[in-house]
Amino acid sequence: MELNKFDLNLLKALDVLLEERNVTRAAQRLFVTQQAASGVLQRLRQHFDDELLTSVGRYLEPTPLAVSLISPVRQALLAAQAALDTRPSFDPRTTEGNCRIAMSDYGLAVVLPRFLRRLSTEAPGIRCTIEPLSQHSFNRLDMGDLDFCLALDEVRIWGTHRPSKFIRLEPMFEDDFVCVVDPRVVDVSQGMPLRVYQQLRHNSVTFGDGVQTLVEEAWSTSKIDIDVAVKAFSFSALLFMLPGTPLIATVQRRLANILAPRLGLVIVESPLELPKVRENLMWHERSDADPVRIYLRRTMEAAVADLYTVAT
Repeated sequence: MELNKFDLNLLKALDVLLEERNVTRAAQRLFVTQQAASGVLQRLRQHFDDELLTSVGRYLEPTPLAVSLISPVRQALLAAQAALDTRPSFDPRTTEGNCRIAMSDYGLAVVLPRFLRRLSTEAPGIRCTIEPLSQHSFNRLDMGDLDFCLALDEVRIWGTHRPSKFIRLEPMFEDDFVCVVDPRVVDVSQGMPLRVYQQLRHNSVTFGDGVQTLVEEAWSTSKIDIDVAVKAFSFSALLFMLPGTPLIATVQRRLANILAPRLGLVIVESPLELPKVRENLMWHERSDADPVRIYLRRTMEAAVADLYTVAT
């Protein structure tokens, strides 16, 4: 079919219908009546000669053709939006927009405050939406639901949840792991020999099925028995649960430097050889030349540079 014979507004409706899989919710997002949304779905079915969404119990499920359309339809809409957003010049002082970033609580504590300080001064019209880094983040980056991910370069720890070939990355900073305990409960006056490290009860982070932390991987590789007493959703949580307990946490040094003194905890060197933490900033190639995204990448670089010039 020739492009001038197809109503391009139907692409936006198709994108919303495939995401919501519910005509009522899709109608609300499209600001039309439910009857109008049903009519749009019928037009799309006629065009593709496919049901697209079929009733399965109380829900609508996409057909195989609909599943194959999800990514190309979203990419087409994002490309069109990028073209419409193009401006002859860019002034961060007057630009308005939203920067959507996925990062761990570690990145949030270590880098985000420095990034926001610069942004609030240089580009006050740009707002930020921060969400937890998860096994879905790389797909959300692909689909245009995120602008950036700040994530480990060891993406193999994410199992099958890998960045696609369209994802760009830039190394940001490095860190290492240390041990943290409550000195009123755990005696570390003589340091932390491996024997004591093994005897203590640990807490650990879990990011979901198929995702393994660098610490867990090191435990597995070293073939030592570790007694994990508590699993939590973030590295920060590991530290907040330590006061008054005989637990030990193995966390990133910069995070420990921020939180341990405030909680009355002490930091000791890890007796177990652990890999370096290397964080990358990731984005989709479609935003390579976008001046706002370029500015945001440069601002993140400047915030990271502060880690090496300003005391944590």
